[in-house]
Amino acid sequence: MQCRPGWKPGQNTYQGRASEAGSHPVGCYSGHNTLQGFFTAVKRSLKIHAPAKINLGLLITGIRSDGFHSIESVFSLITLSDELTVELETEGTGTTLHCSGIPSPENQSNLVWKAAELFRERTGLKGQITISLHKNIPSPGGLGGGSSDAAAVIKALGRLSATESGITGEELGSDVPFFLSGLGTALVKGRGENIQSINIPAFHSVLVDCGENIPTPEAYRLWDEEQEHLTNQGRINNYTALNCGVWHEGKPFPVNLDNHFLPVLARRFPGVKRAVEELGKTGTSRGLSGSGPVFFALFRTESAAKEAEEHLCGKYPWVFRCRSGHIGASSNG
Repeated sequence: MQCRPGWKPGQNTYQGRASEAGSHPVGCYSGHNTLQGFFTAVKRSLKIHAPAKINLGLLITGIRSDGFHSIESVFSLITLSDELTVELETEGTGTTLHCSGIPSPENQSNLVWKAAELFRERTGLKGQITISLHKNIPSPGGLGGGSSDAAAVIKALGRLSATESGITGEELGSDVPFFLSGLGTALVKGRGENIQSINIPAFHSVLVDCGENIPTPEAYRLWDEEQEHLTNQGRINNYTALNCGVWHEGKPFPVNLDNHFLPVLARRFPGVKRAVEELGKTGTSRGLSGSGPVFFALFRTESAAKEAEEHLCGKYPWVFRCRSGHIGASSNG
C-alpha cells in the first residue's frame, strides 16, 4: 500500500538545505519603470519552511482563569515541514492565499491569512501580500502545522519589510509562541507562553496517523469530563538533570512521554487504542503528539527507524520517517 500519493517508504520530502543553494540575500528585488522612469512597484519574496513539532509528553496541569488549560510539555521540532512562499508587493492591497498539498482553506479561517492580516494591523504595512502554502503536515495532527505556518508568515513579513511587529503569537494560538521563539527544543508551560530552552538527545522518529478525527477542543472537553478519575498527575522530568542530552543504548528515551489525553482518547476512539497496541510492538519509546491523531515512535538509529517504517506503512495510510531538527529558509529576489 502506498502511504501517500507520490511517496514511498524511505523517501522523505526534504533534502536538507539544498533549496538554499544559489538563493539571493533578503532585500534583493525586482521592479518595473513607469514611462517617467521611476520604480512604481517592488516585489520581494521569501521561501521558508514551517517545521512540525512533536510533544514529548503532555501534562494538563489545570484550568486558567481565562478558561484555557495550562499544560507542561517538551516541544521538539522535526524534519517534516510545510513550504511557504511569501511575496510582498508595494502596489495593490489585501492578502491572497494559494494552497496545495494536503487540503487547506484558502480563506480567512486559515491561520496563515490571520497572521498576515495581524502583521499588517500591527505594523501598518502597505501593499499586496501573496502567500503560496504547500501543506505536508497533517491537520489536525497534534503537530502544530497551522501554528508553525502562522509563525513562518510573521517571520517572513518581518524580513521582507524590515519591520518588527511585536507579535508574540498568543493572539493566534497557543503553539505559535514556541514556533516564533527560534528554539529547536523547549519545555513549554502555561498556555504556551512560558518557554524554556532545554537540551535533549537527537533522535529518529516514525510518525503514524491513527486515522481518527480528533479536534483539539473536543479532546480538552473529554479530558474535562474524565479528569477527576485520572491518577497520572505528575510532572515531566527534572530538566536540569536532563540537559546532558544523552540517550543510552538499551534505555528508554530520557523524557517522560506520558500524555494526559491518551487514556481518555483511547477509551473513545478505536483507532487510538489500536495505534497504542501497534506501536507497542516496535519495542521503543513512543507516544501521542498533542491531542493527536498522530503518534510517534523514537529511535536512536536511522536503520531502526527505517525498519519500523516498513512495518507500519502497510497498516496506516500516512506514515512519515523523520528526525529531530528542522529546515531553514531561503530567499528570492
